[in-house]
This record gives sequence, structure tokens and C-alpha cells, in this order.
Amino acid sequence: MITVLFVVFFAAMALSVPVVFALLLACMAALLWAGHLPGTLVPQHMVGAIDSSPLLAIPLFIVFGEMVSRSSLGPRLVDLCQSLVGWIRGGLAHANVLASIFFGGISGSATADTVAVGSVMIPQMKKRGYPAAFSAIVTCTSSVIGNLIPPSIDLIIFAWLTGAPVDKLFAAGVLPGFLVGLAIMIVSYVICRRQGIGEREPFKLKTLARTSFQAGPTMLLPVIILGGIFTGLFTVTESAAIALVYGLFLTSVVYRELDRARVFEFMRAAMISIGSIMLLIAAAKVFGWILTIEQVPQNLTAFLLEHMNSKPLFAISIIAVALLTGCFLTPATALIVLTPILHPIAMAMGFDLLHFGILLLTALALGHITPPVGLTLFIASGLSNTPIDKLVKPLMPYLLVLLVTVLLVAFVPALTLTLPSLLN
Repeated sequence: MITVLFVVFFAAMALSVPVVFALLLACMAALLWAGHLPGTLVPQHMVGAIDSSPLLAIPLFIVFGEMVSRSSLGPRLVDLCQSLVGWIRGGLAHANVLASIFFGGISGSATADTVAVGSVMIPQMKKRGYPAAFSAIVTCTSSVIGNLIPPSIDLIIFAWLTGAPVDKLFAAGVLPGFLVGLAIMIVSYVICRRQGIGEREPFKLKTLARTSFQAGPTMLLPVIILGGIFTGLFTVTESAAIALVYGLFLTSVVYRELDRARVFEFMRAAMISIGSIMLLIAAAKVFGWILTIEQVPQNLTAFLLEHMNSKPLFAISIIAVALLTGCFLTPATALIVLTPILHPIAMAMGFDLLHFGILLLTALALGHITPPVGLTLFIASGLSNTPIDKLVKPLMPYLLVLLVTVLLVAFVPALTLTLPSLLN
């Protein structure tokens, strides 16, 4: 049954069948092969999978992210970031990274980050003399911070799959997210200095005050979202709803830029994303259920404990599997497929659940920038009008430093576990 499951899944993927339908085809083929399980179990498990209150936060955050990316909230954040770090060599590149950190704390989506920040920063960087390929690479690599900085949609999915406490999982992603941002800024500084690009802009207190005032209402968004969750005032779903209402108030009442056409535009885009993600979650739940009833995680755990009883070696294996899978699946898809398999093994090996989750998510986040399915890489390529083949070479130093960051997350658990311990 398991052989049929994986053969059909990979065969469908090889034929360019969308991932969600490849999962469903594989599940139906496995059930038909088994013979003793009715096909009606597939829709029953799909409906049961998405009938979950915590998962309601995902569509709310998606609508919120689409609204922010199509309003002036994103550009206001970008202007503030530029006034904060524009005085450093390669200031616009650093402002790009800092904007991704701020935006990641609002939208929870790497692709929304790429669109919102890239549509503003890439044209500005090209205008100031930065190479188009460099501008695109800084944008797409810094966007992966959105997978780690709360309220990340992938963190919510992992919490739902494993039962991890969402507030502590959010706290666990903060330091690794900032570490990724710092690593990208260091590489950008070195490249700008060597190539003689990215002239410094003088620091002006007046400009900082003006941009801070303009972005002030927007900066309250991460405070509302994270402050409510960490203090226990709101659940994740409630914080998403409150942030969406506040964002609608800003864009429609304060800034008066939300008309019918724009509402229809961002709601249409949000519905497409919500439909694809929720259907994927439902299909992957059936996939995981078949793996469980066939005892694949249990048997794999017993095998690995017998032949590879080493936490460091298993951590390297997680990274290798995540990087390989990320080349062909989006991070969210790979997370849903891999977690039911790797989670029991990690727990048996003695991993902390939060550490395991952030390690897996950090490694999978690189799938956003690795061809042939790197979503943020393709978005940045389109925004900068640069072919993908022209982005591969300038991507290499960033990919290398991000791999080092993943290794630090794997072998320095304090990066992940310090902030969650303070919540106790």
C-alpha cells in the first residue's frame, strides 16, 4: 500500500500534476489497492482536517497580507527602514532586509513580503545604481524571514500538525529570523563594498522623525498581533481578526485608499491563496493518515534508532532532506508532507519540539530561493525583469551564508529555546 502511495505520488509529480491532486491521486490509489478501506474516508478526513479553529488564522492572515501588499502600509514601512539604515554602505539593501523583517511580523507570508517590499525597493535600488540581479537576490532571500518571524503561516501549520503551543513556537522563531536577516545584511555589505555600489546617504533626524510619524500607525500592527499572543490576551486566530479589522480601518478611514476595485483585487487574490493552501492541508492530512495506519513513522523511527542513534547526524539528515525536498515542493507543502514522518523520529531522538520545528522550517524556507520551484526567486525575477539564469551566480554567496545559519540553528539550541523559556 505504501509503495503504491509513493509511486503514484512521484509519478503524478513527474507528469506536472499539481501537488494537491498528486497527493489525492496517491491516496485514492493506495486505498483502492488495499481493498478493505472505503474511498469515502478521503473526503471525511479532508473535512475533518480543516474543521479547526486554530487554522482559521491562516485565511485571516492571508487576507491581511494581501491587503497590506496592495496599500500604502508597505511603502511607509520601507521609507522608515531606509531612514534608519540608509547611512550604512549598501543602505538600500539593508533597508530591504529590515523591511522584510517588519513585513514578516505583519503578513506571515514570504511571497507577500516579496511582492510588497520588492515592488517598492527593486525599482529604487536599480535607480540608485544597484545591479538588477543584486536587487532581486536581496529581495528574495530576505523574504524567507517571513517563514520564521511570527505570525508565520508555516509556524501555524506546524503547530496544528504537532500540537506545539503556538505562542512558544512564535517566540522560538524570532531569534533565528533576526539571525537570517543579519546574515543577509553582512553579505550585502561585503558585496557592496567590493563592487563599489550602494553609496551612503547622510543620516537625517528630520527624515527619521517624518517617516516614523507616517509609519507609526502601521508599526502598531506587529505590536497588536504579537503582544496580544504573548501576553495571553488573544489567541492566534483572534489576533489575526483584530489585526485585519485594524488594517481595514487604517486603509479605509485613516489613509482613505481602499475603494471597491482595490477591495475586489486583494480579496480575489486572497481567496485563490486560501483555497490552494486549505485544500493542500486537507489532502496532506489524508496522506499523513495513510502513513500512520501503515505505521511508517513508527517503523522508520525504530529503524533509525537502531542504526543511527545520533542527534547531530539526524539533524544533518533533516537539513539534507529539507533542502532536497525544497527544490521540488514549496515550503508549506514540504512541511505538511515531511512533518508526520520526521516528527516521531525527532521526539524519539530527544529533540525539543520547538527546536525541531524551527530547524525544519529554517531549512525548508530555503526552498523559496532554490530552483526549480523557488517562488520568491521567480517573483523577484519578474519584478526586476531579470532572467532566472542571471540570478543563479549572485545567489550563491547568500545561499551559502543561509546554510551556515541553518547549521547554527541546528547545533545552537539556545537560539531557538531562549525566548520561549522566558514565556514560562
